[in-house]
Amino acid sequence: MIMKQLRGVARVSWLCLCAGVSSMADTSYQDWQFSASNNPATPTVFSNAAGASTATITVGFGGAGWQPTLSGFGTQSGLWDLGLQNPDDSGHDTRGKVLLNIPNPVPSTGNSYTDLELRIVQFVDGLFYTGDLTFSIAGAVYAGRSVVESLPGPLSGAWVEDQFQWHLTPSWAPVSLTITGAVGGTLVDRIRADTVAPQAQVPPLVINSVAQRSQALVITWAGGVPPYQVYVASNLLSNGSWLAVGPPVAGTNAIIPLNPPAGFVRVRGSN
Repeated sequence: MIMKQLRGVARVSWLCLCAGVSSMADTSYQDWQFSASNNPATPTVFSNAAGASTATITVGFGGAGWQPTLSGFGTQSGLWDLGLQNPDDSGHDTRGKVLLNIPNPVPSTGNSYTDLELRIVQFVDGLFYTGDLTFSIAGAVYAGRSVVESLPGPLSGAWVEDQFQWHLTPSWAPVSLTITGAVGGTLVDRIRADTVAPQAQVPPLVINSVAQRSQALVITWAGGVPPYQVYVASNLLSNGSWLAVGPPVAGTNAIIPLNPPAGFVRVRGSN
């Protein structure tokens, strides 16, 4: 038997083919611009293969809720006035909150972490609207905060876009993040949340050996992601079709009958 292996192709009396795969990333983004008073609010624009995200707003003490615009606060539109901490009720947290629920497109295995990036545009004047938000998110390590942009606004204040980042443990569970407003009050104009999870490099599926055993062909390979499936075809012309041989294989070898004695074999992983 003659065997030639080149770029994952082993040629014998049957030709065996396998495909490699490179690393990739599972990503999502959801951008709430709050152009309407819907609560829960769906993102204005988004891309998330795992499903639709929501933002549920709880208005706190003295909050005016959703406002199309606010006189004296510039040209921003679609605002949420979340309210403040009631100075006469120190025993209870009366600040407004936003709960983000984001379906997670990240697989539970194959990643070392998930990056969550949150951008919030809010009004800050350093007196009442301090911009000091707090966050609650399970299974996350806080990675830092930076100011993306600060545009001069009315009342000696500014519309500030802050960026916050976390590392999360990979999981199929939705990302649940609670944003709690500042003690003196919070005006939110926009929220954007992005998730990025680089997958570990997956080695290409390469055939290691092909041997004939009686009227069977023994194939071994390495790489790829299990389970694997072996396919056969009588030719590689446009009218040829690949047929699965046997059930999916968890290991990295298979034995298939040599029937007919000449043809083509392909091994594919789950990636």
